[in-house]
Amino acid sequence: MYEDLFALRKARGAWRKGLPIGLISAGLLPIPNVAQTLTTSDSQLGSGTSISTTYTAPGSSGINGPVLAAADASKKMWLMYDNPWGVKTGSGTIKQTYTGTGSLTTTINLTGLPGGGVDAYPFVLYGCDPWMDCYQDQAPQFPKQLSAMSALNVDVNYVLSGTITGSDIDVLFDEWVCTSSTPSDSSQCLEVEILPYYSFVNFGGGTFIKTINEPIVLNGVQTTFSFDEYVGGSNVLFYPHVVPGLPAGDLKMNLLDLLKAGVSAYGDNAYQYVAGIELGTEFGASPTQSYALALNKFEITQTLGSQPPPPTGLSAIVVQ
Repeated sequence: MYEDLFALRKARGAWRKGLPIGLISAGLLPIPNVAQTLTTSDSQLGSGTSISTTYTAPGSSGINGPVLAAADASKKMWLMYDNPWGVKTGSGTIKQTYTGTGSLTTTINLTGLPGGGVDAYPFVLYGCDPWMDCYQDQAPQFPKQLSAMSALNVDVNYVLSGTITGSDIDVLFDEWVCTSSTPSDSSQCLEVEILPYYSFVNFGGGTFIKTINEPIVLNGVQTTFSFDEYVGGSNVLFYPHVVPGLPAGDLKMNLLDLLKAGVSAYGDNAYQYVAGIELGTEFGASPTQSYALALNKFEITQTLGSQPPPPTGLSAIVVQ
């Protein structure tokens, strides 16, 4: 069963061408001036030109929706891609809309789907994919070597709405960590899947590695979110320890922690270059899907260089 799921996930990539409170926040706090911090200029999703795409089922070929800067149409801010790689039967639509006024929404209304495994993964991309299609005319640049960064924070505000139980639905950062800065396809990359929300009828599985308590800021409050790390095939997956996780929220977290943990768990340090940041929603297992994922903020902050060493000459450090 697990092998089938991972084979499906690999096929999905082929279709896509075209501790204490005082310590847990270290990855989320600003780095002093010894490091360089780059942040997306369209974090509030309001400086691009509005665009909408509509995919009509069936068919495994999706529609590219590049979001162009309102001030300069030669600049690509993001890519929306409906990615219906497994929608071989059925009818209905996947509609993706960037309003230019603060939101990016994916709305799925489909019937007659195959109903087994993952049918599609509509997503938004910043940076590059494993085929070196790049959409990053903002400040952070990818691919970027893991060791070149001291933090890779994402700050997103998202909401799932509609029928999000009773089938397979998730919210997924689908990350490709590659063996070079110029990969030619996904076979040169490790797929690291980070899932703040995961509601599948049958657990995707793999081999359990460990539970990681990751520092996050959730709705403005510093806390932790527990991920269960699994390795299966050419994938490393971070599932919510308590499923289904977060169907909505304002979430800030340091993806670099989990990307490094994923490479370590996989056991091959040749994978060192993260291609870009993808965020979207997978669905499957049901012949009918009717739900939406709304993004109301999508900020990526890439901190280059090392964090400064801890202070010396201290006899004790006390954390309350």
